[in-house]
Amino acid sequence: MPANNYIEVLEKAVRVLEAFRGEREVALSDLTTRTRQVKSSVFRILFTLERLGYIEKGNGGRYSVTPRFGRLGGESRPAIDLCSLAAPFMAQLVQRFQETVNLGILDGGEVLYIHVIECSNAFRLAAHAGLRGPVHSAALGKCLLCRLPHGEVKAILKAHPLEPLTPRTIREPAAFYRELERVRARGYALDNEEDSRGARCIGAPILDPEGRVRAAISISGPAVRVKPARDAEMAKALMEACKRISTLLGYTTGYTTRVGQGVR
Repeated sequence: MPANNYIEVLEKAVRVLEAFRGEREVALSDLTTRTRQVKSSVFRILFTLERLGYIEKGNGGRYSVTPRFGRLGGESRPAIDLCSLAAPFMAQLVQRFQETVNLGILDGGEVLYIHVIECSNAFRLAAHAGLRGPVHSAALGKCLLCRLPHGEVKAILKAHPLEPLTPRTIREPAAFYRELERVRARGYALDNEEDSRGARCIGAPILDPEGRVRAAISISGPAVRVKPARDAEMAKALMEACKRISTLLGYTTGYTTRVGQGVR
């Protein structure tokens, strides 16, 4: 085969991937040393692979290979401990905002809390793994339903009617469907004292490789602290965390953390 068919930059990219050597996280400097390439070249390769969803850059600046690579070879998808995967990102949100952070999934038409990290404030919203709640009044629930087909949402609402929990709870199906459209459009959901008086929550979805909602994370706290003036800041940080978790799960396209545009 003619030598001019050889793509040198592809070889450099493969050498960068091989330099991970099965390690979970590797620093840019170590990858540069192992590949004997200039730092700027390795950085550009990593940046490209990150944009494509094959590499994840952590908060410490270290890089890791995502599960997306395993599926290229037809490997069965490994079981992923979602709680362990999300826990570091949840802990960062708790540290930053000093409010409780919850991870939930859709189970039997309800929100099932599978991991909760409470803040240290004496006055806080308390929850625990194993707790169940209605989907229509919670930010988590709205996120978990926002990408489901209309028929599936309708079936869930038939089995779990829109019970008025507070004066602000959405009670009409048409209004709830419009609310789900807003969640899809902006990428996050709000519970504005709809589930409990005096409590507000902001939630964002975690997506699987096919773009379906796998789970959702919410920040919850007293309405006197989780004020509407803080929604944009909290939503942006929450969507960024969920984006990174989604990337680790293998999702790559159509996800933006720009508040106001949301997940598409």
